[in-house]
Amino acid sequence: MRHQKGFTLIELMIVVTIIGILAAIAYPAYQDYAIQAKRSDAMNSLSQARIDQEKFRANNTEFADSLELWGTNSISSNDGYYTLTVVSNSTSSFEIKAVAGHVDDECEEPFAVNRNGPTSGAGSYVDLDCWGR
Repeated sequence: MRHQKGFTLIELMIVVTIIGILAAIAYPAYQDYAIQAKRSDAMNSLSQARIDQEKFRANNTEFADSLELWGTNSISSNDGYYTLTVVSNSTSSFEIKAVAGHVDDECEEPFAVNRNGPTSGAGSYVDLDCWGR
């Protein structure tokens, strides 16, 4: 009696089908995770910029009008997916926005913060629910 070694074509087709199904489920979940990670880059960078603006204001009469704190008018976020710029400043408030560079995200509008935290604007900045996604 001769023993077969290896797999039959049917067994290989079943394995390939199972791998295809798993990949079809896993890849979209991975994409969502990657987008959330990129979005958190903007949020973390803007939070740090808020802290730095408050530190700057503690030693000066107004908030920084450019990102003087970093020695430039705009900087990249921590991971480089967004560019941060100061939109406005005064003695009592400021607004900093983060514009996406190469991020494919449904929250396409820039993220922005002011002295009170995340901000949104009709057509100008992302809705606040994008901060929680």
